[in-house]
Amino acid sequence: MTATVTPAAPETTPGAMRNRLLRLARVLTARPKTVLIAWAVLIAVCFPFASQLNDVLTKQGASKVVPGTSSARADQLVERSFPDRSQRESIVAIGAPDVRGAQLRALLAGLDGRIAEKVRTGEVRQSSSAYTLYRDSTTAYLRQLRTQVDQQLAAARADTSPEARRQAVDALVSVGQVPAALAGPARQAVTADDSALPGLAAGFAATADWHAFPVPVPADAVDRLLAKDGTAALVSVSFAKQAGHDPDVDWLRAAVADALRTAGAGPDVNAHVTGELALIKDTYKKAEDDNALMETVAYAIIFVVLLLFFRAVVPAVLTVAAIGLATTVSQAALFALGHQVTLTQFTITIMNFVMLGAGVDYSMLLSSRYRQERLAGRPPKEAAVHATAHAGESMLLAAAAVVLAFGATLLSPVDWIPPLGYGGLIGIPIVLLAALTLTPALLTLLGDRFFALGLRPLSDLEHGSALGRHLARAADLARRRKVAIVLVFAAVTVPFAVATAQHRSTADPVALSPATDSRTGFELVARTWGDATVLPTLVVARPAPGVVDPAEHRLTDTGRTAVTALTDRLAAVPGVARVSAVTRPFGTPLAADQVDALGAELRRDYLADDGALRIVVELADPPYSGAAARAVDRVQDVTAAAKDVGTLEVGGATQVDRQYGNALDSSFWQMIGLVSVGVFVMLVIALRSLLIPVRLILTIMMSNVWAIGITVLIFHFWLDKAIIDDLPIFLTVLMMGLGMDYEIFLVTRVRDLVRGGADQESATIGAVVDTGRVINAAGLVMAGSLGTMALSSTVMLQEYGAGLGLAVLLDATLIRMLFVPATLLLFRRFNWWLPTLRRARAEVSPR
Repeated sequence: MTATVTPAAPETTPGAMRNRLLRLARVLTARPKTVLIAWAVLIAVCFPFASQLNDVLTKQGASKVVPGTSSARADQLVERSFPDRSQRESIVAIGAPDVRGAQLRALLAGLDGRIAEKVRTGEVRQSSSAYTLYRDSTTAYLRQLRTQVDQQLAAARADTSPEARRQAVDALVSVGQVPAALAGPARQAVTADDSALPGLAAGFAATADWHAFPVPVPADAVDRLLAKDGTAALVSVSFAKQAGHDPDVDWLRAAVADALRTAGAGPDVNAHVTGELALIKDTYKKAEDDNALMETVAYAIIFVVLLLFFRAVVPAVLTVAAIGLATTVSQAALFALGHQVTLTQFTITIMNFVMLGAGVDYSMLLSSRYRQERLAGRPPKEAAVHATAHAGESMLLAAAAVVLAFGATLLSPVDWIPPLGYGGLIGIPIVLLAALTLTPALLTLLGDRFFALGLRPLSDLEHGSALGRHLARAADLARRRKVAIVLVFAAVTVPFAVATAQHRSTADPVALSPATDSRTGFELVARTWGDATVLPTLVVARPAPGVVDPAEHRLTDTGRTAVTALTDRLAAVPGVARVSAVTRPFGTPLAADQVDALGAELRRDYLADDGALRIVVELADPPYSGAAARAVDRVQDVTAAAKDVGTLEVGGATQVDRQYGNALDSSFWQMIGLVSVGVFVMLVIALRSLLIPVRLILTIMMSNVWAIGITVLIFHFWLDKAIIDDLPIFLTVLMMGLGMDYEIFLVTRVRDLVRGGADQESATIGAVVDTGRVINAAGLVMAGSLGTMALSSTVMLQEYGAGLGLAVLLDATLIRMLFVPATLLLFRRFNWWLPTLRRARAEVSPR
């Protein structure tokens, strides 16, 4: 094997960090087998726990309700006082040619029977459908009929035997006071116990013709459950707290499928489980199912890039294996953490891809430095020691930057952001530990055999390859055209910044969800009843004294007047389609006696037993539109003036989205500020420079702006898809950590060359060539692994993948290979300016 040997750079006095790394490397290389055994034991201990990780993940996903906001207070009040109408409510949407026909009656009756089993176990609070409405109306009618017969017989002092009761019913049927169709159940009802009446009513409601139902049923209530054209029906299912944090929507789907089979429903009948809970769960399930494909493609990309980078099979295999082992340890650590905090499937997705990208970065940097040390003439063991010390410093700085970025996420009030941070906080230190211990141990044990099964892997690939020559030309271009390059990059950033600032974004779970059962169901509901049926705006209140009579569970006269006035004002708000409350449960005002006569279940939808009030405001526009947000602003103005009703809170999908967006913006700038300050301080201390940390942060922002701009062009303008509103913060959090790897690799090499005696120009060009191959390969690996999220069926992961892949690729190529060298050469000695550390500045100042 022919190797081009380059002289080792002159050694300078190492700093404290490098001294510690040298001592660590000597310990590791002295006992490499012990290191491998320790990792084997750790993996054996961690594997059983890692395999249980899915058990501690929430399947519902993180909530977008921001603590401390009016929507959070409204959500808490609804959860406590109106649990049947909380986020635990799911909807079964049924489409059929005739939802009032015998087949659909059997289907709804069968489904209600299956749900009743869960009601008895306490997992479901209740269900509502047209069937239960007809059944309960019939039950009330039979109960009233029995009372009427009792009164007639008592007044006539007649015989009260069962036969006499049946004859009394026959007499009422003959004069038309009882519908003939109801004669059979009526004759049974007057001789049965009260507990038997619901069963009699259930049998009648399932078999009687709903087109001409003989018992009075509120038409407005029917219209909310059966489409006026008879082609769609709704079933509401409210899960109880006993069902846990993740109610079993899959069970409900199985119950619907079973009811469809039992009823003999044909292919023209379809049923879907939807609602906010089902939409989120289905999206997370899709993301989980996509993981296998994304990880397979990511590993394939990584392996191909590693083969091209090392020009050998063994290091590629060992690198991927080491990251896989580190991932097992990380998953076990997340399993332990998952018992204390909320973790989602996205926590795992992000952790896996971040560990893949960062782990490959570290491994390539360390093994590349080992090869350079061998080419400089050091024996294998000593080369491993020096490679670990030199590369380890860059790796530690890069990992610290990532940890800072992910740590900042824990301070966000937005629920989904901290779970994202946990994945990075745990995964990065563990994959760094693997790179700093496993790789030196393997290099020591295998020596040059670490690069076995390859094509001249120990040759000078940095300087002698075609890529090395290309990097040298790029660095020379940056030297000759540094001002022009800086101006061109700044000019290109402007249109991308405009596109980023003006892009249309949303948190709409429907627009961002893949093709799922819940999305199909939502679209069926939206076409028939409107989006607000599933995603309404809510006004909830703790009533003022004197508004509710707690003993009678009804409004007082004063309360009725105040609530009526409030709902009238809300109904008059531009952008409001309908308002429902205890004084107008079907959207139109009721007289006082009609309000008092409301059934208990219907009344509890709007006036809880504890006195809380619930008002449903249905907006005319889609809930996540700008028009809906403006309508909610006007609703808030109305509720703020209604002091006579009580303490009013506005919640629901539109309000949650608005306040979530505000919290997201606040979190975005807080995290950028926190991470920027943390990284700035860390790098000032480590690199002895004020300018380099500032430029690093600005170039990361440039990468983000370019990537978001291109993503918006692709998804919004080309594919006409909604842009998820948390894309900028997601991209920034990851790139503020991961994107710094490349700058740190490059700048620490420039610093080492300057300390070794090179001038600024030679050091910059030399560093671009020395590190460019690692940075380009690492960028391809990171872009490839993170970019595989674009293969997901969920729009949010597609956009995350496209945005991250583009950001990393742009950062590792154009920005680090052209823009950064140009600015280094433009500022020259000012790169290392640090006024309070003159000694350090003199040490690295270019000649």
